[in-house]
Amino acid sequence: MGELSGVPSVGTSKINGQISQDNGRGKKNSATPDRNVRPVTHINGHRISFGDLAKFAWPQKAEANLAFLTGYDARTCRRWLAGDTEPPAEALGVILCEIMKRFHQRD
Repeated sequence: MGELSGVPSVGTSKINGQISQDNGRGKKNSATPDRNVRPVTHINGHRISFGDLAKFAWPQKAEANLAFLTGYDARTCRRWLAGDTEPPAEALGVILCEIMKRFHQRD
């Protein structure tokens, strides 16, 4: 059976936010982080934000360009650039497409 109302299923327990399972002999496996989750990438000791990428793609009027290309409201794009809300993947794709387009035009 699965987890209902926050109670782990039989043979599992929650330790510091991680789920640990009983190995059948009464011992519990140590809680380890998920291997599928990638660590945060830092460049020169700093994390690159969504807003920084957008400013790199469009030094002027990043908000207007992002709103036009994604079809979202400019106010929503302003929240993404400020880091208040998480942008959808399509917005990141638009920014990366613009950066790559400019990269290939430089030769």
